[in-house]
Amino acid sequence: MIARLACVILFSLAMVGQNAPAPRSQAGFRIAGTIVDSLTRQPLPGTRVSIFGSENPEFSQRVVADAVGRFEFSSLPAGKYTLMGSVQGYRSQGYHQHGDYFIGIAVGPDLDSEHITFRLVADARIEGTVTDEDGELVRNANVQLYQRTHETGRQSTRQVFNAVTDDRGHYLFSHLGPGTYFVAVSARPWYAQYPNSGEPAPAPEDAPRIAEERARLDIAYPLTFYPSAEESSGASALVLRPGDRATADITTRAVPAVHLRVKTGESAERKDGMTIQGGFPRLSQRIFEGSIVPVMSSQGFSPSAGTYEYTGIAPGRYLIEMTSSGGKPGAGWYREMDLSGTVEIDARENPPLASVTGTLTLEGAPRPGGKTFVVLTNRLTSENLAAEVTPKGTFDFNEMEVLPGPYDIALNMAEGFQIKDIVARGARVNGKTLEVSGGSAQLGLTATRALGRINGTALRDDKPVAGAMIVLVPRSPTANLTLFRRDESDSDGTFSLREVLPGEYTVIALEDGWELDWANPTTLQPFLKNGTPVDLTGEAKLSLKVQVQ
Repeated sequence: MIARLACVILFSLAMVGQNAPAPRSQAGFRIAGTIVDSLTRQPLPGTRVSIFGSENPEFSQRVVADAVGRFEFSSLPAGKYTLMGSVQGYRSQGYHQHGDYFIGIAVGPDLDSEHITFRLVADARIEGTVTDEDGELVRNANVQLYQRTHETGRQSTRQVFNAVTDDRGHYLFSHLGPGTYFVAVSARPWYAQYPNSGEPAPAPEDAPRIAEERARLDIAYPLTFYPSAEESSGASALVLRPGDRATADITTRAVPAVHLRVKTGESAERKDGMTIQGGFPRLSQRIFEGSIVPVMSSQGFSPSAGTYEYTGIAPGRYLIEMTSSGGKPGAGWYREMDLSGTVEIDARENPPLASVTGTLTLEGAPRPGGKTFVVLTNRLTSENLAAEVTPKGTFDFNEMEVLPGPYDIALNMAEGFQIKDIVARGARVNGKTLEVSGGSAQLGLTATRALGRINGTALRDDKPVAGAMIVLVPRSPTANLTLFRRDESDSDGTFSLREVLPGEYTVIALEDGWELDWANPTTLQPFLKNGTPVDLTGEAKLSLKVQVQ
């Protein structure tokens, strides 16, 4: 069963079950069991336990576990239910939860739903202190927490939380689940001072002294990963088990700041005697598997020279981007380079960003009410860009021109629709993947509601298996990441894969596949040969049995 983790109430109400409930006349069933700590197996009295109807989210009940952790819901109609639990020190979580998925409880004749052991995972935490190379506390530092997961089908490390150090240089991340984490800090030395290009030149006799003082204060902290690495490749992982209390003290060191000047060759526009300046070029760095993070800097602009100036950044490799929102439409550019000392670049000599526009056609039904968005997800950086679809069906990414590279295309706020066909001019299409280069790309997207559904049962030795990871693998998986579907088999071994675009697929069931790169063709290969092939046409609903591997 799949879940959406927004907040406890919305998350619970949004649960979607697998099979339609049995007729209401079949009442009188129970869900009962004991709620315990996942490691110690000790009962957790006082836990708030809730159930929600999978096909009827308006149905809900809540009880409090007794002194020995027992809970019970009675007089229930047959069907599927979401089971949730929470208590102090334990985040709200579903039964046997893995990321956004968990086991739904099947209730009905010949189904055992009265002997559940619900293992709650205790919250973990990471805290620490940030200091400089002299042991001085670094206050008001921005601390980022990254988690490494396989939720996207391949290993990715993404920021999950942010904190600021207090007056003791201390930070805290609490209510964390088990997993692999990394901590990074970005800050600015409180005593740093950066030269102003508009300052008058010092007297000749004072120049050496002033130059030495300025150099001593013209410094920056690099983005630093626990414990003191200046590259994400050198970051130390924090592997948390349930209930762990980890300490991650970070030491950062000041280095001479970089001075970057970006010459546009054009003066800023003036209107009514005022300077009209566009946005600054964006500075960022690639970390871990290629994710882009913005960089803290000091910025200035010289209207007469048409020059953007940056300082307060440490030496390193940076990605510099300027979209057309800061200049003429279609004039966006980018550059990735190593920076140290004083660097001057000419915007006119840099490769262009891509300008992406297009139209969206919806087949089979009128357009949904409200706003609809086309979303591009960069395979290399994991960055998402969204463009609103106009009432005429057009969309335009010009205000957020994109880096060249491979993109997955999806729709947001268009429930029930999936992109069926992609045609492009000025870009290459491979399956459902868009290969963008610099320049202009025009897209024609067709979305349909003619989608199928696959219901099934995960089996081993002809017996249902609960908690298996179910993966629907499309033909040519690398080019069709948006066609993958996943689920977790429920207590009766059943699962459901919804909104499936017609085509050829293979369904696999893995006993413990939650930490696998499940979208990687090399990882998939040993499992596909024992999977169940399906050829879905139109709005067909298929039923099948899949052997758990």
